[in-house]
Amino acid sequence: MFTSSVLKQGDIGLAVNKMQAYLNLFQERGLIQTRNFQDGVYGPRTAAAVKEFQRYAGLSQDGIIGNNTWDAIVNKLRELGIVTNIPVASDRFFLSSGATGIAVFKMQEYLNEIAAVNSCMRPIPIDGMYGPRTVTAVQMFQYLYDLTIDGVIGSRTWDAILNERNAIPTATPTV
Repeated sequence: MFTSSVLKQGDIGLAVNKMQAYLNLFQERGLIQTRNFQDGVYGPRTAAAVKEFQRYAGLSQDGIIGNNTWDAIVNKLRELGIVTNIPVASDRFFLSSGATGIAVFKMQEYLNEIAAVNSCMRPIPIDGMYGPRTVTAVQMFQYLYDLTIDGVIGSRTWDAILNERNAIPTATPTV
């Protein structure tokens, strides 16, 4: 797992601001108790809220938003019916060939989830490296969803991937 873009105490920016908003949604629904300031600064209050959510989700309580915490937050948002296309795994809406990190890893994961329900797409390795197979998968997605075909995940492609992924019905538990 690539961790160059995890969110942790001391970080600032859009990704932190959006994560604070999600944590506040969880607080409003009674899942956690700590209310955040949506100031884009990952301080002690945000770390405390993350730890509360990690405890709620049965995760290690380190106050850091890495892959497992990211997944748990996104899955809880989906479970609550909250559709979002905000790039909380990256501080920008742009990924291209040669990029690495958690944002690439998540986009590869989401493209594979879409491929699982769209037979026109093929799964790709989830390795956090934006290589030729990821470029091809993005180009195929762009072709299928009537976007500019350049193999780059800019804001329109980013939104389209997340919106399409979020529209996939979650599996219902079997007894």
